[in-house]
Amino acid sequence: MVDEVREIIKKGDNFLLTTHIHHDGDSVASELALALTLKKLGKRFHIFNNDPVPYRYKNFPYIELATTQPPPFDYGFIFVLDCASLSRTGKIRKKINFENKTVINIDHHMSNERFGDINIVQPVSSTSEIIYDIIKDLVEIDRDIATYIYMGISTDTGGFRYPNTTSHSLEIASLMVKLGADPGKISELVWFTNPERRIKLLGKVLTTLDVRDGVAFIHVTRRMMEELGANEDDTEEFVDFPLSIEGVKVAVFLKERDG
Repeated sequence: MVDEVREIIKKGDNFLLTTHIHHDGDSVASELALALTLKKLGKRFHIFNNDPVPYRYKNFPYIELATTQPPPFDYGFIFVLDCASLSRTGKIRKKINFENKTVINIDHHMSNERFGDINIVQPVSSTSEIIYDIIKDLVEIDRDIATYIYMGISTDTGGFRYPNTTSHSLEIASLMVKLGADPGKISELVWFTNPERRIKLLGKVLTTLDVRDGVAFIHVTRRMMEELGANEDDTEEFVDFPLSIEGVKVAVFLKERDG
């Protein structure tokens, strides 16, 4: 399957890239790493997402390529990245023409519904790790691509803390550093660059903490977010805080949504 996707990238053109709603680091990184590979190869491509890129990723290279605008050209190939089902692409699913297109589904979630014409679903650290294995023999990986591969792996492993961290993912991360990725700068941008509203929202959410028999609960309401002008992306990784409590084995983060 990997070889088949490589051949499509080499011989094909006019690619559409998309991912799941409410971006995380891996969805952003896998899209941009693939997009920059296509750019190096002189291919025509367009990224079309349901949501704008979250605040914490705004200062990464070429991030303007990730748009919420439909493509200005017809496309023959659709890459759906880091997305377990087509419904997770959000409302834009209705705006994407899937008829007579080759859908390439690349993901690391084993709950993936295998909706593509080609499905590469592997139980690895991140979709960015799979993208690396696809592109490593297609182009010379430069600093920008290395930055995204490193960022995708590091964010989906919680900074290499989660059990999905493997020797292979660490080897790739190390190689990306050798190729120009800056771990300190990436960590600062991802974890230590926050809008004021996010920290204020975190404070409100943590006041809802309830721990029972090793299970921690927190929740956020629409009113909390509206009062601060916050959005869904601002709540990313909030669940890690109750999960860090000694004795807690499971953390549940409840979110009030419209409807």
